[in-house]
Amino acid sequence: MIQTSLLKNSAGAERRRNEAIEIWLRSIYEQYAPSLYRYALALTCSVEDAQDAVQEVFARVSRQWRRFMEVENVRAYLFSATRNAAYSILRGRRRSEALHDAICADLAAVCAPQTKQMSATIISIREALTQLSIEQREVLVLKILNQMTFKEIADTVKAPVNTVAGRYRYGTERLRQALGCNIEGDPTR
Repeated sequence: MIQTSLLKNSAGAERRRNEAIEIWLRSIYEQYAPSLYRYALALTCSVEDAQDAVQEVFARVSRQWRRFMEVENVRAYLFSATRNAAYSILRGRRRSEALHDAICADLAAVCAPQTKQMSATIISIREALTQLSIEQREVLVLKILNQMTFKEIADTVKAPVNTVAGRYRYGTERLRQALGCNIEGDPTR
């Protein structure tokens, strides 16, 4: 009789714990998935591959939730895991650097420009982005779209902060040149 009662209490406690973990994981997914998807899209140049990378990250987090709970910087960890998953997908499919040019088509489809001027601007930006190295493009996406600090980006890409800042500076300079921009008072100049 006592053993049956203990088993019921144990099963109830485990169910409550699993529900709490599920709620916790769902909140992390809702908070970070859109940013992680944009980042994966910039790296893989493929909507499907970006979705696969983000799905792989969250599947791994749900399988290893105990380990994940010990992570100090959740955001940097998730971006780093997304980067690793995206690169793994790229390696697995033997993609070449030339495929990164497709980023603009996917981004244009996601953004759905509403005017011809916006469309022309997106095309110009797309062409300028394809001239950047993947490292520069990656840093620009993390800094501008995801509003990460250089320290957070450095943690994500496993590079020194000065290297990340240099990639950002050279990337923005190359974009400026490609787009014919000369911004007065720009703090990065």
